[in-house]
Amino acid sequence: MNIFFAIMFILFFIFISYPFIKNFQLCGYNIKFYFKHIFSFPYEFKGKNKLAWTKRLTRLVILYFILISIITLIYFIFLSSFWLIALFVIIEFLFLQFILLFCALLLEPFEFLIKKYYIFKTCKKLKNFKGVKIAITGSFGKTSTKNFLEELLKSKYKVCSTPKNFNTPMGLCKTVLDLLKPDDEVLIVEMGARKRGDIAELMKMVDPDIGIITHIGEQHLESFGNLDNIKKTKYEMCEHMNKQGKIIFDCSSEDTFDLFKKYFGKKYSVNFKNSFCYVTDLKCSHKGCNFNLHINHQQFKAQTKIVGKYMIFNIASACAVASLLGIEGDDLIKSILKIKPVKHRLELIENVNFIIIDDSYNSNLYGGEQACECLDLFKGKKIVISPGLVEQGNKQYELNYRLGKIIGEKCHQFIIMNEINKKALYEGAIAGGMQKNNIFFAQTREEQVALIKRLQDKNCVILFENDLPDIFK
Repeated sequence: MNIFFAIMFILFFIFISYPFIKNFQLCGYNIKFYFKHIFSFPYEFKGKNKLAWTKRLTRLVILYFILISIITLIYFIFLSSFWLIALFVIIEFLFLQFILLFCALLLEPFEFLIKKYYIFKTCKKLKNFKGVKIAITGSFGKTSTKNFLEELLKSKYKVCSTPKNFNTPMGLCKTVLDLLKPDDEVLIVEMGARKRGDIAELMKMVDPDIGIITHIGEQHLESFGNLDNIKKTKYEMCEHMNKQGKIIFDCSSEDTFDLFKKYFGKKYSVNFKNSFCYVTDLKCSHKGCNFNLHINHQQFKAQTKIVGKYMIFNIASACAVASLLGIEGDDLIKSILKIKPVKHRLELIENVNFIIIDDSYNSNLYGGEQACECLDLFKGKKIVISPGLVEQGNKQYELNYRLGKIIGEKCHQFIIMNEINKKALYEGAIAGGMQKNNIFFAQTREEQVALIKRLQDKNCVILFENDLPDIFK
């Protein structure tokens, strides 16, 4: 009988571990980060992020199942007292997350060897790649710049790029090993970072011919600690660029401009007057932007369906690289017109009764400010839905207060999602001039949808600004 109950509890423990396992995967199998937030995560079964049954996750779950089974069977078999068994069931229940982390810790050496194996295969394939390798890093705009550049180059070259926001060593491995073809002529990779050394590791793998450093700012401060560490990490691209390589700096960002001045290799500045590539006479509407593109001392009239000033800066960065690779100005202008909005990055979605600006991927103050400026291009009531910014360390309240204030100044109504930044966003919106009765709160998607239905009217504009993953409240 005890064996039967042991099996029932084993199945029960595995079942209730689903949210723990999901959140552990969502935070990148980072044991330290998960442990730090072990008592603050909301463990929900219903979330937009689903478990991805990778080989790594399968290994972890199998080991976790074995360990849970051994622990449970031991006390059910060797203890006869009902109360002692009940006590051990409660203790095991309370320690499930620690058991999961212990399993992850046991697998770390094995996972390290697997990672090294795939990196070795990737480096070998990249060494034999004869095409041009382009790397993009920065705090904001990496994915947009990558997508824009791919559109500009594909008129002349066969291009392979990292999909979505694959910007880790394993994301690079998957791209190169699964997607890079022998006849591809250009490889574009996005390089992300959560700590010092991340960009250096990726640079050693890729050894790019051209680099782009986009806008740098306060992002992932919980991991980096301060802006100076972020700048040092992004500068790793400069430190590991080969002698023949070129780097394009988006100097609309003061912090990126600092790196431009510091670097003495072959470099090009963009997005300020008289730089290698910049825009003037920028005119934006809800239908797109018109501007003059200045590139390598030539001027062209350009038009795009993309909205947002900082998106045009990303286009200019992409144009600089395309020009260096031999794309003529007239061809660039034609390609710029074909550029489509990047999903979830100031993407316009027109509904019968209202317009949605989907900026749900953005998670920084600079992008939030730009998105609110885009709202000014539209007429009608403006509604913003946001959970605020995360991973901002000791600036969590300050940056969310500033975002709330911007929203309060520019928008009519504000739906604050979730708890993590509720106080900062609310107080910021009030300071920005928004009335208290125009600020609403939603804990779930269902509550959010119900509020939108109640608040919307014809021709209103709804901005989705950031969309936190399930690991955050």
